[in-house]
Amino acid sequence: MPGLPRLLAGMTLAAAVVLPVVLVSPASAAPLPCRPGSGPKLAGRDLTRAALPADLSCADLRGATLDGLYVRVPLTGADLRGASLKGTHLGNAQMAGVRLGKADLSEAELYYADLRGADLRGATMDDSSPYGAHLEGADLSGATLTRAKAYSAQFDDAKLVGTDLTDADVYGADLRRADLTRVKAPKARLYGATLIKAVLRRADLRDAQLYGSVMDGADFRDADLGGADLRDVRGARLAGSTGVPKDLPAPGAACEPGEGQHYAGWDLTTVTDFPDDLSCADLTGAKLDGLDLSSVKLNRAILRNVSAAGTTFRSLKGANLTGAHLRRAALGSADLTGANLTRADLSEAAMSSSDLTGATLTGADLRGAEMTSVTADQADFTAARMDRAQLNSGRLRDAVFRKATLTDASLQSAELRGATFQDAEVTGLEVDYAEDADLSGSTSRLGAGWVVFFGIVGLIVIWIVLGLVVRGTRRRKAARKQAAERAVRFSDARSVQEENVTRLGEEIDGAADRTGEIDWNAALDAYDAAKEALATAHDMDDLKDVETIVARGRKALTRRR
Repeated sequence: MPGLPRLLAGMTLAAAVVLPVVLVSPASAAPLPCRPGSGPKLAGRDLTRAALPADLSCADLRGATLDGLYVRVPLTGADLRGASLKGTHLGNAQMAGVRLGKADLSEAELYYADLRGADLRGATMDDSSPYGAHLEGADLSGATLTRAKAYSAQFDDAKLVGTDLTDADVYGADLRRADLTRVKAPKARLYGATLIKAVLRRADLRDAQLYGSVMDGADFRDADLGGADLRDVRGARLAGSTGVPKDLPAPGAACEPGEGQHYAGWDLTTVTDFPDDLSCADLTGAKLDGLDLSSVKLNRAILRNVSAAGTTFRSLKGANLTGAHLRRAALGSADLTGANLTRADLSEAAMSSSDLTGATLTGADLRGAEMTSVTADQADFTAARMDRAQLNSGRLRDAVFRKATLTDASLQSAELRGATFQDAEVTGLEVDYAEDADLSGSTSRLGAGWVVFFGIVGLIVIWIVLGLVVRGTRRRKAARKQAAERAVRFSDARSVQEENVTRLGEEIDGAADRTGEIDWNAALDAYDAAKEALATAHDMDDLKDVETIVARGRKALTRRR
């Protein structure tokens, strides 16, 4: 029969209407009166145009479609896993213990609904409106509530692990003891919420509005609070969180260093919006180069070994800046009262009118620092390097400069009553018009100007001496060369004269058979004299004498008596 299936379906629905169900008040903490899914069997049904039974408690509505319906019947303990309830009106609905895992509740109206103990794991609730709803003990793990309106809702002891609350309105909600581990809530509005003992580990709270919330005992370890607004929150303990909030509650006046936010080792150079007060924060080894922190309070903050070259600071009262890299930092008019700047690099820093009262600058590098009109009463500059530092018109009463290097520094017109300069190096230090300047116990070497002058003179003398040495060396080389050349010429000329003397002797021997008309005495005397002159000759002039004597001997051979 063609109408049989429709008839059977109608009979099933009718039977569901009259099915007896025992209920208890959803406000009661008592267990459900029936087993979920044991009620009317409507799984997979499209009920958008059907008349709903008067009571759907514990009904089996898995995969059913109820989009856009106004549901006024009880749904306590119903099984709606995977059901579609898009835009469904469930305001004030009785849904305690309901199963809505992976159900689609987008744009659903859930205001003031009773969803205590409900299972909403993986449910889609984007743009839904569960404001004022009771979700105590509910499990919303993995659910999405982007842009949801959940303000003033009750989430006591609820589980929201990995829940997506992006851009959601959750202000004024009660989330005490709720588990919000890995919750995604960027830009969520949670102001005025109760987060007592809530767990927010690894939560994404970037740019979230949390101001005025109560957070006693909340766990924010590894939560990202970048850009979050935490003004006027109460009981916040944000240790272990990450990200730099836009605003933070003002720390207590007696906070201890390190009790504030922890940014040790962080690179914060890309942060554009800092909280107004980071007092007592731990920024050990953080990178702050070039930042403008003039509006940020860092009183009693830990800034050991920070890298802050060219950074602007104003409020560092009692801060620990041991070993900080503050080269060319802008510290004009900064409050550094009682700050610890031991071994800090403040070379070429701009510190005019800053307050260093009681500050410790032991071993600090202040070379070339501009410190005009600085207030540094009782400041400790022991062993500080202060070459060329400008402290003109400063107030440095009872300051300590033991073993400090103040070469070419200036303390003109400074107040120095009680200042100690024991073993300080004060070469070139200018103290004109300084009050009560007592440099006893200090040491001074030759002024830098004289050192330069004598250095130049010494260089000139060395240059002259070197010039003379070079020229002497050149002359000696030339003399040796000339002597060598003369020796060669002398040797050649001597050989020639030896040959001339030898020939003279031969000519005398050859003339012996001639008649006795030759002046033999003169010839022989010339020969003997030529040999003797040749033997003692030392230079060219001596050889010329030999040549003359030989010529005289030859002439005697041709002369007749």
